[in-house]
Amino acid sequence: MRINNYKHRIDSIINELKQFSGSIVTLNPPVNPALILEFENKFQVELPNDYKYLLSQSNGINLMGDEVFGITFLNYGSDLVNTYEFEHYNVIIPQYPYLIPFSPDGGGNYYCFDTRKKTNNGNSCKIVFWCSNYAYSEIDEPEITHDSLSDYINECIIGWTLEDYNYDGSRKAADNRVPTT
Repeated sequence: MRINNYKHRIDSIINELKQFSGSIVTLNPPVNPALILEFENKFQVELPNDYKYLLSQSNGINLMGDEVFGITFLNYGSDLVNTYEFEHYNVIIPQYPYLIPFSPDGGGNYYCFDTRKKTNNGNSCKIVFWCSNYAYSEIDEPEITHDSLSDYINECIIGWTLEDYNYDGSRKAADNRVPTT
């Protein structure tokens, strides 16, 4: 029986991220748990447990520019609070209230937690890709990309980086790159 499987998966991610050179990865100090409650109360959403656990280990991560937001801005990039407010209240096509944008794609779009679609015994949420200039509908929802935060980080943050770069940040030779599937 696996107890707290999502915690084990996040711990494994943190351990793998620590293998990267400090010059290409940023693991921030843990968040104050009161800020998680403040976010949930302010926006009337519940953050997934796997994300809250990640925040208890690192208030956001950044690997060569690919990031998972921390909950508050502490002089190291964008944050969950400001992004949620902007994407829900200050854009032409606002996100649905149950979506929580946690990782930018670099082009104005976001990977989001879909808080309606729980996974991993309710400890995770499906991850969807929100295209910011597209008007979604009830029958044309954002695409589900992953079953959990750990699946997303393993593929999009760690996996895609390791396709072209080594743990020290050096570029892989063309013949040593990990093939994409």
